[in-house]
Amino acid sequence: MQHIIRIITIAICCLCSVFSLAQINPTTNKISVDVSTQPQSTSFNYDSCFAIGKKLGMTQTGLFQVWTSVETSPLTYNFTIFDIANSYYPAQNMAIDLTLAPIATNVLEVPSDLTTTAFSSTVMINRFKRLLDSVKVHIPNVTLSSLVIGSEHDVYLSSNTTKWNEYTIFYNAVSAYAKTIWPGLKIATELTFDGMVNQNSFAQTLNSSSDYIGVSYYPLNANFTVKPISTISIDFATLVGLYPSKPLCFYQYGYPSSTTCNSSDLQQAQFITQTFSTWDFYAGQIKLIDFTWLHDLSPASVSYYSTYYGISDPVFLEYLRTLGLRTWGLTGTDKLALHELQCQAKQRGYNALNMSCTNGINDVKQQTNAFQLYPNPAVNQLVVSFDERDFIEVNIYNSIGIEVYCGKPTNGIKEISIDVSPLSAGLYTVGCFLENGLVHFQKLVISR
Repeated sequence: MQHIIRIITIAICCLCSVFSLAQINPTTNKISVDVSTQPQSTSFNYDSCFAIGKKLGMTQTGLFQVWTSVETSPLTYNFTIFDIANSYYPAQNMAIDLTLAPIATNVLEVPSDLTTTAFSSTVMINRFKRLLDSVKVHIPNVTLSSLVIGSEHDVYLSSNTTKWNEYTIFYNAVSAYAKTIWPGLKIATELTFDGMVNQNSFAQTLNSSSDYIGVSYYPLNANFTVKPISTISIDFATLVGLYPSKPLCFYQYGYPSSTTCNSSDLQQAQFITQTFSTWDFYAGQIKLIDFTWLHDLSPASVSYYSTYYGISDPVFLEYLRTLGLRTWGLTGTDKLALHELQCQAKQRGYNALNMSCTNGINDVKQQTNAFQLYPNPAVNQLVVSFDERDFIEVNIYNSIGIEVYCGKPTNGIKEISIDVSPLSAGLYTVGCFLENGLVHFQKLVISR
């Protein structure tokens, strides 16, 4: 039955997309970036990295802490990071999505005297309440846009009914308490996309008391190679179908660029493009996307995470290493994905960066002299005519970014004829790819 519902949901969304031209906006939809600072030099530090996010249009960002990094030993605390946050972020007029994780992916992160204590125990619950009380004392000036309790813990809980039930009791108790000390606070718990789908019954019960539905999203196959970018549209439809009445927040969101993962810098940038065209359609349901990370990881960081997660698979490590929007080393360099993120945000009013943005799918200021479409509007037949550029592929995307046509022009031929009669009436985007990896887009209307 759930499979049938999913198919119906996707079909309805695709049908409605022909008529919907919604777009995200800075008031109701938030763009964030994990401000990782791997490149370090005297001229490039956290402030410099943070400035990149602010220029992008970021008005809230994440602060992630596992429980044991705060309560470093039983009843012994280190609040340095919160004391810094209390002075830094209010001065930047920046709200915080605070994650406190008693479980981080597959690692239990509770104090050493609680490692065998059930999450449903009053001892465990009361200790976390004490943690919340202490954190609040140290961030009186910080604006919390949300509190996230747990990170990707569906991996640790797996399909263990007892553990899920115990964690749900814990989550309900501590989230209710958090609202008493932070009135009006929005609460979430972050699960992986696969966990939300494959452990749907447990996830639905856990999220019954959530204000936001927290998700980490990396579209990967089981072997850590990337899934097709078109997967985004299907996965967004699935999540909205599962949680139609609560805002979705992607607290982790990324796509590696490594060829080891069957990706590339260009494909990572195209992932950004597809994300925004799909997000536009779900603007009313998806509140936040926090892009992970600003920088690729250093070799030392990759080694650390390999040990932390207990995974040495080289494809997994390359996935982690190349998630960044900038390269690692010295001061780093921008990858294509960062430029595309800046452009997609600019086109929707998030920033006023002085930059050329001619390659985004939703750019209304395309270089129309690169190729011509006629007739436009088209009914049954469309002709794409090229200038002297070396185009190698023509794609047509529907209004939520799904590819509905792909063709390769014959060498030396300056136009291609396409039968568009199978396509529904509506607004489409035609993309023409060049040999050098650049791509130009134009809008196409199909009428009936």
